[in-house]
Amino acid sequence: MTAPALPTAVRDEALGLLQALIRLDTTNPPGLERAAAELLAQSLRADGVEPQLLEKEKDRTSVVARLKGTGELPPLLLTAHLDVVAAEAARWRHPPFAAVVEDGWLYGRGAIDMKNMAAMSTMVLKLLRREGAPLRRDVIFAGVADEEAGCRLGSEFLVNEHPDLVRAEYALGEIGGYTQPLRGARLYPIMVAQKGMAWFRARVEGSPGHGSTPREDNPVVRLSAALGRLHPTALPFKATRTAREMVEGFAGASGFPGNFVLRLLLNPALGRWALGRIPDEGTRRSLSALLRNTATPTVLRAGTKTNVIPSFAEAELDGRTVPGDGPEELEAELRKVLGPDVKLELLRSLEAVEASPDTGMYRHLAAAVASLDPEGVPVPLLVPGFTDAAPFTRLGTTFYGFSPVVFPRAPAVSFSALYHGDDERIPVEGFHRGLEVLLDVVRRWCT
Repeated sequence: MTAPALPTAVRDEALGLLQALIRLDTTNPPGLERAAAELLAQSLRADGVEPQLLEKEKDRTSVVARLKGTGELPPLLLTAHLDVVAAEAARWRHPPFAAVVEDGWLYGRGAIDMKNMAAMSTMVLKLLRREGAPLRRDVIFAGVADEEAGCRLGSEFLVNEHPDLVRAEYALGEIGGYTQPLRGARLYPIMVAQKGMAWFRARVEGSPGHGSTPREDNPVVRLSAALGRLHPTALPFKATRTAREMVEGFAGASGFPGNFVLRLLLNPALGRWALGRIPDEGTRRSLSALLRNTATPTVLRAGTKTNVIPSFAEAELDGRTVPGDGPEELEAELRKVLGPDVKLELLRSLEAVEASPDTGMYRHLAAAVASLDPEGVPVPLLVPGFTDAAPFTRLGTTFYGFSPVVFPRAPAVSFSALYHGDDERIPVEGFHRGLEVLLDVVRRWCT
């Protein structure tokens, strides 16, 4: 597969659309994605594609558009979320919603998570419409609200209340198709699985009293002791099928001794030792999280006065489950670590997602990697976070993360460090190349 270059005018149009999206502050909360949805709808209408705007709550708007084919084959869904996480402007090189281009990079919150995919998907529908592509499948685009807060007002709303608008055989969305350097190799992960989400409240209760007289049953002390046992590797090792395929893919692209160390990660007895041999801290943390269920304390609450021992202390835990496990399995593991003192309440959950890399679509995407980068190596990816894949797969859709972008060799920039990080940015040429490849992927698959 060789994706042809697009004319300069089309590249400029796509970049302008992405910049316009970034300049709309859709930080969630509160989200307020309506302006972004309307911007994309206006762009689609300019090429004769009539979208629908839908919302569960006021101004929490999603946009859905469909380019009709003959219907000989089932639809393909392209999806992106329109909300973004918060940004601390004082820590950024450029204002996070200014969409400044400097030295070949476009800076802005949402540049890779994931307004780039929203702009590319919109352009794909527009360009297929312009060229009159003989589609055998419908091509659907869903730009959704509320992914960063758990998908309830976006993809979950569409799946529950408007399923026929987004039902498809395959869906392409985040996270995948980006350059991941590894010991001289250039990997291009394709997300085939994601961990599930299970958020818990952990609560310890005791007797209130005066702060001048310490008590053995002080809830703050007891909860703190329990949380201290919940270190990053406290929960048991679990290497799922996808985790094994991913690690084997990374190992296959690495030379000795890296390949040897990576394969040792899959050994329950030696995995912790192998993790310690991985020099990059971010990679080490990510791989550890993918090989077990996890629960991270993120919120603490206790007391209102310095001189009063409170009657309770509680924490919120961001729990993530490997494919095959759910909230029940994670809760059982947490009880063993936290002890009987701690009461656990499930706050919210999303199921894990796991697709096979042995499908026509995965092979199609893997072939496209060579068009992205002749030296690129496709590998299946399990991600620790949740995406809109969880709701969409409830309709029987097979979901792959593929929102392609090529990162230059120099300067070396880590995709994972940019994701939710300071100075989020995308290489302009890498964005353009990603659009060309995504267009070619969709055109070939649907015609």
